Order: sequence, then structure tokens, then C-alpha cells
Amino acid sequence: MSGGDAVFPSLKLMDYLQELWNLYEESKGIPKPPLQDPGEPSVEGPNRGYDDHPIIQNKKNVDSLRLDGVSATDAHEKVYGDVNLSDVDAKGRMSATLGRTQEDGNKKAVHVEKDAEHLSIFAKDEALQDDVSGVADMKTPKSKEVPKALQEPEGVGVDTKEEYDYNDDVAFINQYGRK
Repeated sequence: MSGGDAVFPSLKLMDYLQELWNLYEESKGIPKPPLQDPGEPSVEGPNRGYDDHPIIQNKKNVDSLRLDGVSATDAHEKVYGDVNLSDVDAKGRMSATLGRTQEDGNKKAVHVEKDAEHLSIFAKDEALQDDVSGVADMKTPKSKEVPKALQEPEGVGVDTKEEYDYNDDVAFINQYGRK
């Protein structure tokens, strides 16, 4: 007996019964069903027909126009038509296009157009913050902190570092104890 027969003795019996099963199927005229239907939709992946969806086609059209040098807003309007600002869905599609096509690579942040013809309030505020932040250090000094203007450079002045000999402490503890 081989190793498989010792572990599974019914496997050898299955080979003898297979002829009987085949005879039964031939006499009844019922063939065994195939293990897998070749055209069954549940067997295919979830991305079947992904490229045929109209939303995907519109995104591809917008992206191809952008690659040809058209701005994102103009490409969006060529594919979807004029954006009706009273329609929430139209504004949502426009913001989705602009969010997907931001130039700075930061998709979750707001893109500020600082070189536009008419700056928005947000762009003006960003420009003002850039100007103000470079002017002065607004950090409030702590009470014990010496201002940098009054600090002496390294290596000049009095050396205030103390050298402490811990051997005296150990001798004290050995003589008098910890209390």
C-alpha cells in the first residue's frame, strides 16, 4: 500500500466506484455540470466594463484636453458644458475636476492662485501672510531667556559650566547613610 492509501483508504474505493457513476450518468442521460460556467458574471472581476462607464469616459476626455494644453476649467466646460452655479451637481462635478487636477500635488488642500488677474480674498490674505512672516520674529521671549542680540558668541566670555565631583556625595552617603 502506498502512503496515500494508508491515510485515505476510501480513495482507492472511489476509483472502483467511478465506473459505476459513469454508467449511471450514461443511463440516465444526465451529464455532470461543469465546474465553472465560462460566462457567469459573478466569476468576473469587479472592474468589468470599467472603461465603458460614462463618468470614466468624461474624466478621460477632460484629461486628454488638459494634456493638449487646455486649462482645467476650460476642459471641464468643453466636456460637461457651461457650469450652472445654481446647480449643486454641476458645481460638484467642477470641484471634483479641479480637485483631481491640482498642480501642486496636494489634493486635500486648497490651491491658491497667486498669479491670477483678479486675486481672491484668500489669495490676498496668503500674500499678506507671506510678507508679514518674513519681517520679524514675533516669538515672545521667556523671562529667563537672554535675547539673541545680547548673547555672546561661543568661546567668548566667562565659562559658567561647573564640574561636579560625585565622589564627595558617595563618601558622604557611605559615612552618614541616606537619611
